[in-house]
Amino acid sequence: MRWLRNLFSRDKAYDDLAEEIRQHLEERVESLVAEGMGRIDAEHVARREFGNVTLMEERGREAWQWPSLDSLWPDVRFGLRQIVRYRAFTVMAVSTLALGIGANTAIFTLIDSIMLRPLPYPHQERLMRISGNFPKGWVRAYQEHGQSFASLSGYGTDAEANVEGTDAAERVFGSTVSVNTFDTLGVHPALGSFFARENEIAGRDLVVVLSYGYWQQRFAGDLHVIGQTVRIDGVSRKILGVMPQGIRFPYADTQFVVPISFKGGDATDAWGHPFDKQAIGRLKDGVTTAAAQAEWRRLHKLLMPLFPWVMPTDWEAETTVTPLLDSIVGDTGPRLLLLLGAVGLILLIACANVANLALARAASREREMAIRGALGASGWRIVRQLLVESVLLGLLAGAAGLSAAALSLRALTRLLPADTPRIADVGLHWDVFLFAAVASVLTGVLFGLVPAMRMASPHLQKSLRSGGLSVAGRGSQFRVSMLLVVGQIGLSVVVITAAGLMLHSLYSLSQVNPGFRTGRIVTAEVSLNASACRQPGYCLAFFQQVEQKARTIAGVEDAALVDTLPMTGWDLSYIYDAEGHPRDARQVAKQAAGRTVSTGYFETVGLHLLRGRLLTDSDQSGASRAAVINQKMAETLWPGQDPIGKHLESVADEPSPGMLNPNVASIVVGVVSNTHHDSLASGFDEEVYLPMTRDNEQPQMMVLLHSHLPAAQTADGLRRAVAEIDPLVPVTHVRTLDEVVAASNSTPRSLAILLLGFGALAVGVGSVGVYSLIAYVVSWRTREIGIRLALGAPRWQIVRAVVRQSLLLAVAGSVAGLAGAIVCESLLRRFLFEVRPFDPLTFCVVPLLMLLLAVVAAWIPARRAASIDPMVALRSE
Repeated sequence: MRWLRNLFSRDKAYDDLAEEIRQHLEERVESLVAEGMGRIDAEHVARREFGNVTLMEERGREAWQWPSLDSLWPDVRFGLRQIVRYRAFTVMAVSTLALGIGANTAIFTLIDSIMLRPLPYPHQERLMRISGNFPKGWVRAYQEHGQSFASLSGYGTDAEANVEGTDAAERVFGSTVSVNTFDTLGVHPALGSFFARENEIAGRDLVVVLSYGYWQQRFAGDLHVIGQTVRIDGVSRKILGVMPQGIRFPYADTQFVVPISFKGGDATDAWGHPFDKQAIGRLKDGVTTAAAQAEWRRLHKLLMPLFPWVMPTDWEAETTVTPLLDSIVGDTGPRLLLLLGAVGLILLIACANVANLALARAASREREMAIRGALGASGWRIVRQLLVESVLLGLLAGAAGLSAAALSLRALTRLLPADTPRIADVGLHWDVFLFAAVASVLTGVLFGLVPAMRMASPHLQKSLRSGGLSVAGRGSQFRVSMLLVVGQIGLSVVVITAAGLMLHSLYSLSQVNPGFRTGRIVTAEVSLNASACRQPGYCLAFFQQVEQKARTIAGVEDAALVDTLPMTGWDLSYIYDAEGHPRDARQVAKQAAGRTVSTGYFETVGLHLLRGRLLTDSDQSGASRAAVINQKMAETLWPGQDPIGKHLESVADEPSPGMLNPNVASIVVGVVSNTHHDSLASGFDEEVYLPMTRDNEQPQMMVLLHSHLPAAQTADGLRRAVAEIDPLVPVTHVRTLDEVVAASNSTPRSLAILLLGFGALAVGVGSVGVYSLIAYVVSWRTREIGIRLALGAPRWQIVRAVVRQSLLLAVAGSVAGLAGAIVCESLLRRFLFEVRPFDPLTFCVVPLLMLLLAVVAAWIPARRAASIDPMVALRSE
C-alpha cells in the first residue's frame, strides 16, 4: 500500500525534497563564503557543483509518483477543455449516447430488481418451490417422511376475504399457510410471534398474522395490536404477530395469513378436495435440487397409498423442485432479456453514429495531431489522449442516461403487465449505478477507438508531416464511415423487424373473437363471508336477490351471475367422468373448465345455443341435474353423436373412482358455442356450465351488467342495490368485460409497445447517422460538384448521385439486418401468435421503410449539393 500512501502525500514529499536541496545549497554557499569567496560567486559555484536542481527534483518525484495516473490528469483536463471547445459535437454525442445508455440502464434496472436481487430471506438459494397442487394432508405427509428439506411448508391458493370494520367490510388479500411457514422462510416477527404447532389443530386456529403494511394501514402501527381480535370472513381471530417489513408471502398483495388446520381423524378434511395447497421447502445443507426432486418423486409413489381412496398413479407424477426465485420470475426473464438485447443494439447504433461524428471532427484536429507526432508523441500516447476524451463524453452521457432512466422508470413499470413478479420492488440500487458507470466507460472506449486509431496511424502522421492530403480527404476514411453507417442500418433493421413481428402478432391476437360479447358489460365481484354458505340455501337466495335487484338498476338491460369470469386465469377445474368413457380407477380423470352460472348468463354474454336448450329457473332447484356443455366438449366426448341426454359426473361426487352413477350424474341438456378461457392466444377448451343450486352455492359471485350507461354509474347502482340487501357485503373488482379481455393480452401488448418504442429510437438514431455521413461527403465533394456543374452537369444528376449513395448504404444495411433478424428468429418464435418469424409482410415493409428513410435523410444534403455555385466552389479551393 506504499504507492497509495505516496499518492496522497506527494505534495508534502515534494516540498520536503525542495527544502532539503535548498538547505544543501545554502550550506555549500556558507562554506564557500567562509573560505573568502563572494556570496554571488559562491552561489554560482554551489549550483554548478550541485547540478541541475530541476532535473533532480523531477527524478525524485518519479521515485514517488504513479506515473500513469499522474500523467492521466493532464489528459483529463485537456479532454474537458476539448469538450467545452466543441460544444456542438459534445451536445450531439452526449444526447445520442444518453439515449442508448439510458435505455440500457432502464431495462437493466428491471432485470436487476426482478431477476437478480435476492429474496428477503436468509440463504434464499436453498428455498425451493415444489410444483403441483396438493391436499393439505399430502404436504404434512412429506413433512414427516422427507429427508432432503430442513423444513417443508404448504400454502393455499385461496386469496381474498372480507375483513369487517365498524360500518362496512373490505375485501383483503390473504392466504392460509402451514404453521411452520415462517420457520421455512427463516424470518422473525416484527411484532408478537408467529404460529405455534398447536395452531394447526381445528378449534385452536382462530389466530392471524398481519403483514407489516396492513398493520400500518389498518392499525396505524399500534404497538399494542397483539392480542386484539379482527373479524375475517365472519370469524373472530386473535392477532398473534406482524410480519417483518418487506416480507410478502405467499403473494405480493398478501395482507394477512391464517394457519392451515386439521380436524383430527377426519380423512376427508386432510386428503379431500380442494387440492389447492402448494409447497415450499428449505433444503438441508449439502442437498442439491436434483437430489430433492429425486426424493420427492420416490416418496410420491410410496405415499400414494396414504390416500383413503384409490388415486391415479400418474397424479402429479412429474412434480419438479425449482429454486423459489426462479419460480417467482417464471417466464418474465426471457421477455426482459429480449428487451435488453434490443436496447443493446440501440447502444451499438449510437456508438457507430458518434464514431462517425468523431471521424468527421478529426479533420479539424489534424494539425494538432501532426504537431503532437512531430514533437515525439507515440501512437499509443495519441490514442490514450483521444480515448480519455471519448470516455469523458461517455461518462457525461452515462450521467444523462441514468437520469433519464430514473425519470422513465415509473412509466416503464406501468407498461409492464400488472402481474409481473416483484414489480413493486423495481427501483435504482447500487448495482444499477455500477452498470451505468461500466456501460459509460465501455461506450466511450467503443465509439472512440476507431477515430483514435485512425488519428494515431503512422501513415497519417507521415502524410501530415509531409504536407499530404488530410485524413478527411482520404477515401479510406469514408469506407470506414460507410461501414459504420451500414452497421447502424443493419442493427436498426434487426430491432424494427422484431418490433414489426410483435406488432403483427398483436394485431392477429386482437382479431381473435373471444367467443362472447364484451361490449357495454360491467363486471363486479360480490362477496359474502366464506362461512355464509354453511346455512343451506342462504348464499343461493342472497345472490338471486342481487340478480333481481341488479336488473332494476336504471340503464341496465340485463344481469347475470357467474362464479369465475373467462380469461382471468382463475378458471375452476371440473374433473369428471363421462358416459361412454369408462376409466380405470388408477387413471387421471378428464378435466374441463367448470362454471356455475345463473340462467341469464348465456344471453348476457351472447353465447349461441347450438343444440338442446339453455338452463332455466327450474334447473336451479337441482332436481333436473341439468348441465350445458360447449361445442368443443361435445365434439370431443361424443363425436357424431347427440350429446343431449348424456351423463357427466364430478369425480368429487363419485362414491367409487371411475364409477359413473347415472342416478346422481348431471345430464347434458344443451350445447353452446365455444369461448376462449385463458387468453385469446390459447385454443378452445372443454367447458361445463352448471346452474346455481343449493348443492354448489358459493359465497363469491361475479355480477355481469349489460348497460348503456357509463361503467362507473352502473357500478354505483350495483353498490346501492347490494347495500340495500346487506350493507356489510363489499362490491369489488369493478371493470368492464372489455378490460378483462384486454388484460389477458397485456403481456404481448407491453412487449410490442416497448419493442416499437425501441425500434423508433433505433430508426431515429440511424437516420441521423445517414444524414450526417451524406452531409459530410457532400461538404467534402464541394469542389468536385462545382467542377461538374461548371462543365454543364444538370443539377438533378447531382441530386440523383447523392440520393443513390444513400440508397446503396440503406440496401447494404437492410440486407445485413435481415440476415441478422433471421439469425435471431429463434428468440422471437415463442413470443409470436399466428405470425411466422419469417413473416413476408414484415420482411418486405422494413427494408422499404429503411429505403424511404435513406431518401429522406439524403434529400437535404442532395438539395444543398445541387444548389452549389460553381464559381464559389472553385474559388473556395
